[in-house]
Amino acid sequence: MNNPFTLMFGKEPKSFISNSGQFDSIKEEFLADSPASTVKLITGVRGSGKTVMLTRLHKYFSSLSDWIVVEMNPETDMLEYLASSIYEQANMKFRFLKKEFNFSFQGLSITLSGEKPVSNVVTLLENMLEVIKKKNKKVLICIDDISNNQNVKTLVQQYQIFIRKDYPLFLLMTGLYENVRSLQNEKSLTFLYRAPSTSMNSLNLIGIADSFEETLRVSREEAVKMAKLTNGYAFAYQVLGYVFFESGKTKLDNSIVKEFDSKLREYVYEKIYYDLPNHEKKIANAMAELDTNKIAEIGKAAHLSTESLSQYRSKLLKKGIIVKSGWGEVSFALPRFKEFILANKEFDY
Repeated sequence: MNNPFTLMFGKEPKSFISNSGQFDSIKEEFLADSPASTVKLITGVRGSGKTVMLTRLHKYFSSLSDWIVVEMNPETDMLEYLASSIYEQANMKFRFLKKEFNFSFQGLSITLSGEKPVSNVVTLLENMLEVIKKKNKKVLICIDDISNNQNVKTLVQQYQIFIRKDYPLFLLMTGLYENVRSLQNEKSLTFLYRAPSTSMNSLNLIGIADSFEETLRVSREEAVKMAKLTNGYAFAYQVLGYVFFESGKTKLDNSIVKEFDSKLREYVYEKIYYDLPNHEKKIANAMAELDTNKIAEIGKAAHLSTESLSQYRSKLLKKGIIVKSGWGEVSFALPRFKEFILANKEFDY
């Protein structure tokens, strides 16, 4: 039997636990007769399941006959790619009859003819979207792992113009909180502030235990112990399942936990930690070193003022690295992140 768990990001594994509530919420919002918003932002820490969620939504809307779904790479010329994809998916050849327009994308050359001259890719897209609108179809643009680069800004700016013209366009983007926030802070993209965002929830521990019990054939007691070790973090669920399956053992032991720690460190924790600004690192370090979760004591240990502490704590909460664990208390959302920080400090990292 092949390992039902995976260490690959974005791939929907054989053993999979769905965030059905969040999936259904986005799906129903886009399918509404009068959607409150045509844009949705999905945020979360690395490994929280953003890409898997995007993949599921992509598959669902692709299965509907009245939707055209285009998945885009934020490092390419996105308007050209959008035009190329719509042209190929929406049977646009019949629309263009007289005038000629040529454009190419990654070696694919397309010649279109039409009643009106087409001088650029935006005009071409408007012609296509007019046809799509008349045919009562909709276009969903999916972008994974966005960053604040010129390709993304150009697409989003043009998207805003298309929406004002009432074209049937929807936009679904995933990204780390800090990257989404950076994009929202662009003066020309302030409409993104009003776009609803979804922060990926932790997986249900009962569901994780059920999965481990059934898939790995362990006792219920062992499955519950393993589920608690993941803390509901989607990637940790996959890593622990993967490592346990490969071990061939029937019970969790220290060697499995060490391998679990190693893979979390290698695949996500080093990147998460070293991308933190210094003040956020100070809070994380203080949390790891103290035996208390009280935010006031953490702030003292990190040598931060009350105002600064509040500001940086808020950012760590929104990034999904810490959670509120009680009145005036916080704890790590990521399993064994405390142990990761302490291990690094042993080597003065």
